Amino acid sequence: MKKVDRIIDGFEKEIIETIRELVSIKSVKGEPEQGAPFGVGPKLALDKFLDISQRNGFRTGIFENMVGWAEYGNAKDPMVCILGHLDVVPEGDGWTFPPYAAETHHGKIYGRGVVDDKGPLICSLFALKAVIEAGIPLKHRVRILAGTNEESGSSAIKKYVGAGQEIPVAGFTPDAHYPLINGEKGILLCHCRTPFKSEGKIRILSMKGGTAANVVPAHCETVLQVSEDIVEKVRFTVNNWEGPKGTSASLCEDATGDLKITVNGVSAHGSIPETGINAIAWTVKLLLTLGISGEQGEKLKTLNRLIGTDNHGENLGICLYDKVSRYTSLCWGTIEVDDGIMDFSINPRYPVTYKETDVLPALKRTFKNEDISLSVDQKANPLYIPEDSDLVQKLMKVYRDRTGKDEKPLAIGGGTYAKAMPNILAFGPEFPGKSYHIHEADECWEITEIIENTKIVASAIIELAR
Repeated sequence: MKKVDRIIDGFEKEIIETIRELVSIKSVKGEPEQGAPFGVGPKLALDKFLDISQRNGFRTGIFENMVGWAEYGNAKDPMVCILGHLDVVPEGDGWTFPPYAAETHHGKIYGRGVVDDKGPLICSLFALKAVIEAGIPLKHRVRILAGTNEESGSSAIKKYVGAGQEIPVAGFTPDAHYPLINGEKGILLCHCRTPFKSEGKIRILSMKGGTAANVVPAHCETVLQVSEDIVEKVRFTVNNWEGPKGTSASLCEDATGDLKITVNGVSAHGSIPETGINAIAWTVKLLLTLGISGEQGEKLKTLNRLIGTDNHGENLGICLYDKVSRYTSLCWGTIEVDDGIMDFSINPRYPVTYKETDVLPALKRTFKNEDISLSVDQKANPLYIPEDSDLVQKLMKVYRDRTGKDEKPLAIGGGTYAKAMPNILAFGPEFPGKSYHIHEADECWEITEIIENTKIVASAIIELAR
């Protein structure tokens, strides 16, 4: 491994420049086009990944313009796989540095996808390249597989598997945390819709907050039509509003005299909503202080009671618990009001020992009683692999040998490609106690850590493929 490590150290500049090359492509899901099933951005990122792989001497392949791979080894040998994704969530607001420039500051590289998941894919390519250059014999073929819609349902990899494409005998996705993830909660992405007719002295004309169902929203804007006799009350209430630390509210007036309220919160990944401050939830609380009447007022009260700032679905009847993955987590991700209709999304993630039937019927029943329709846009069943399994043991050995830390595998609320393909677990790249701002503004990764991660991936390739 010392020889492999020296080779990777020599790759540092090239690794960083290649990550920058890939991050510069805005690969947020878009409208399907000919040859681009998830939009132009993800397809451009896939083409770039294949180009980078070919430049570095790997065989490449592509499946239906949605999954691509770089490969090394005898085509007849069993395959070990590193599985990542090239799509990213929307960049959102509040960036210190441009989200697609991948600039380096203070020893870190900043950009959407730097950690989730373009950077780790590039680390994997150079880790495999280093193993090859070091002359280490491998008994298994190694494939680095890249999908293009992990952030919006993972249907690309599901289709790859369903079409009978080759399945690895073992592998991992570098899209979570160290030391290892052997449990992932079940996930539901739900779209809700309800009438929202305006009446009275304060009318909500429009409301818009959040970027995705699986991201705690950092901003929410509401446009109000307010009777002249209570405009001063609204101004006073907003200008003197005090939410939790990290939040703010502001008010401005447009040319028609309508008032726009903007509430700022703190974004976070939808799997850990308790680490953010939900701008939609706090907007609802602020609006309720204004005394909005009629259907709009009643619906706001209902949403505040059922969801509000709860992070575990207590009032929705879905607050479940087990010893492996702990409590249900709940993210209220988006809201939009237009023409008398409110649309919003919620993202519950339930513990690994439960089933969808323990959650979805209760949700539908609760919302139906409040005249709110609910449909499921995406879902993923829980994943749990016991600690004594061979794959868990091998990857934990790599982590312990590399770091000297005797930690135990984790269960998380996040969903990875491990749920979409057999014989895969999530392994890295995030180290315990570090902040990466994944799904937030200023996503970043320390350069020294990028190189260390590449070395760990190289060790994992050797452990699994030799």
